Amino acid sequence: MKVLQEGVLADFLNRFIDLILLNVLWLVCSLPVFTLGASACALYEVTMRYALHEDPAVVRTFFRAFKRCFKKATAVFLIFAGAGLFLALDLWCVFQWEVRIRFLIVVVILAVCYFYLAVLSHVFPVLTYFDERIRESIRKAFVLSMSNGIFTVFIMVINLLPVFLIFLFPYYFGQILFFYFIMGAGGIAFLCSLHLVRLFDPERAEEADRLEEEQSHMRKAEK
Repeated sequence: MKVLQEGVLADFLNRFIDLILLNVLWLVCSLPVFTLGASACALYEVTMRYALHEDPAVVRTFFRAFKRCFKKATAVFLIFAGAGLFLALDLWCVFQWEVRIRFLIVVVILAVCYFYLAVLSHVFPVLTYFDERIRESIRKAFVLSMSNGIFTVFIMVINLLPVFLIFLFPYYFGQILFFYFIMGAGGIAFLCSLHLVRLFDPERAEEADRLEEEQSHMRKAEK
């Protein structure tokens, strides 16, 4: 959705406005809670297209992906919500114990939490990009996250950034929450998508970069 004419500043402002709109769509469609998975898929559908230098119609693209991924994304969300609740309950129970091996058990559970968060950070982008069965999507998300090294940690940190900021700066809770409601999810998804599209389909991402560079040179030559 282009509000302003072409130009570096105009492109930046147009993308900024699009991310605000995208964030509003994500928030509204996530309100029933069980639709969080479908909303995440729709969110990444738009931001991964941005990362490929496309200019999709935000509202139409979002709702098409929301509808297309709804059943599978909701099932995946419920699976991971159940697994996350189980891990949280395990940690809570372990901290109530007074046994010598408690530290070892906590380390094991935290290691499992790492794998859980790593796969969770990839599974909804995988689901919307490849549009495969649930089992295959989870398997692919696991393989990609484990082979992604430091970038997996980066994606996890970016996704958890609002939580870290609230924990580190509790006095700015309102401001952090306000910024997140304005464009937090859209901005975070876009930053992650810049890497994810190169992980999922490096040839397509490279071709998109090349075409964008050629078009940029052509625009400069016309001026």
